[in-house]
Amino acid sequence: MFQIIRIVYFFCIFSISFPQGYMNGLGLGYLNDNNGSLNTTNGSSKLIPNFQKGISLSNPSTWYNLKYTQLSLGYSSYSASIDGQSLFNGYSNISNAIWIIPIKSKAALGLCIEPYTEQRLSIQDNDTSYVDAFDRTIKTVKSIEQYGGLLKLRLGTSYAVKNNLGFGLAIDLLFGSSRKSESMFFDASSVVQSYQNRYSGLLGELFFNYKISDYIFIFSSLSKAINPVDVLITDRFIFDDVNLNGYHDPFDFPSIDSVDANPEIRLKDIHSPLSYSFGLQTIIKENKSIGIEYFGYLDEAGKVGIIEAGLNDYILNSNHIDLSFTRFPKDLSTQIFDKFIFRTGAIFKDYSLSNNANNIREFGCRLGLGFKFKNVGNQIDLNLYLGNRNHFNNYDNEFIKQLQVSISLADRWFVKRRQK
Repeated sequence: MFQIIRIVYFFCIFSISFPQGYMNGLGLGYLNDNNGSLNTTNGSSKLIPNFQKGISLSNPSTWYNLKYTQLSLGYSSYSASIDGQSLFNGYSNISNAIWIIPIKSKAALGLCIEPYTEQRLSIQDNDTSYVDAFDRTIKTVKSIEQYGGLLKLRLGTSYAVKNNLGFGLAIDLLFGSSRKSESMFFDASSVVQSYQNRYSGLLGELFFNYKISDYIFIFSSLSKAINPVDVLITDRFIFDDVNLNGYHDPFDFPSIDSVDANPEIRLKDIHSPLSYSFGLQTIIKENKSIGIEYFGYLDEAGKVGIIEAGLNDYILNSNHIDLSFTRFPKDLSTQIFDKFIFRTGAIFKDYSLSNNANNIREFGCRLGLGFKFKNVGNQIDLNLYLGNRNHFNNYDNEFIKQLQVSISLADRWFVKRRQK
C-alpha cells in the first residue's frame, strides 16, 4: 500500500523544464494582450491610431472616421527561444479578422474575432525517478501536454458626439476549450490521465477619444468582466496507454467501451479581468505622429483564478507602456513612396505573478510597413516585433520574434448604386 502511495505522489509532483514559453503555462495560458504586436495594422498600440490617420482598428471609438466599409484579415507567426538552452516555442495562427461598417461618418458597427489565450504547452521531467515497487525497481518519467485556448468574438459600435468627441462600446464573448494530458511512464508502459476544459465568459469595454486641437488627441478605455469566465471540467478515466499513442483507444486497458468519464465539474469566476488604458498622440506636420500609451491589467478572480495549464501560478496584474512613431501616406501625392505607411516603436511590460515574488519583465521594439493602394484605401501591412523577456530566477532570458501580415480591403458597400 505504501509503495502505491509513493507512486501516486510522484505522479502529482513534477520537477519540470519548459520546452515552450513559460507564460503558456500560467493561468488560462498566454493572453493575446501580452503579444508584442496585438495586430498588424496597429502594432502593439491598442488606442493610438496607426492603421490610418485618425483610425485604430482595435479602438472602436475611432471607427466612424472610416470612409468606406473595411474588411481586414491578419496572420501571425510567433517564436521564442531560451538563452543557453535548446528550448524553442513556435506557432502561427490567424491574429485577427475584423469587419467595420461606417454610417455617414457619425457612427459605425464592427464585428471582430481573434485569439484571447493560447495553451500550447509541453512539459517533461528532466530527472528520471526510480521507484521500488513490487520487488523491482521501476524507472519513471513524468510529462504534461496541453493545447487549446479561448477565442474572443467582439461586437463593437461607435458614435461621434461632437466633431472633437467620440465614444465606443464593445461586447466581447469569450469561448473555447482545451485538452490536458498527464502521463507517467513506467519502463515500457504509460499511465495517462486526461481532462477537457470548456470555457465561457463575457466582457464589456468602453472607449473614449477627445480632440484637444488639430495636433493633440487623447484616448482612453475601460474593460471589465460582465460575466467572469467559467470552466466546465471533464475528468477522463485513467488508462494504461499500451500502444503509447497518447489516446484512449480499443488497444488500451481498460477498454474504452467499459469506462465512463467522471461527473463534470463547473468552476465559476476563474478569470475576471479589469483593464484600463490611456493614450496621447501628437501630429507632427501633416502625416507624422508620435504617441505614448499606458495599459494596466488586474485579474479580480484572485486565487480562484488558477486553472492549471501546467504551472500553479497566474498573472495577477501587469503594466504596459508603448511608444510609437507613425508616418502616414500622403493622399494627394502621386509619388509611389508617399503611398507607404511606416511604423516603429518600443514597449516595456511588467507582469506580477500571484505565487512568485519575481516579476516578469519584457523590453521590445517593432517595425512595421504598410502599402496603400486604390482610392478606397486598401492596404497590405507587415509588422516585425523583437523582444527580450526576463524571468529572473526561473531561467535565462527569453528572446521573442513575432511576424505578422495582414490585408485590408475597403469598398463602397451598402451605398445606393445608380441604375445604368
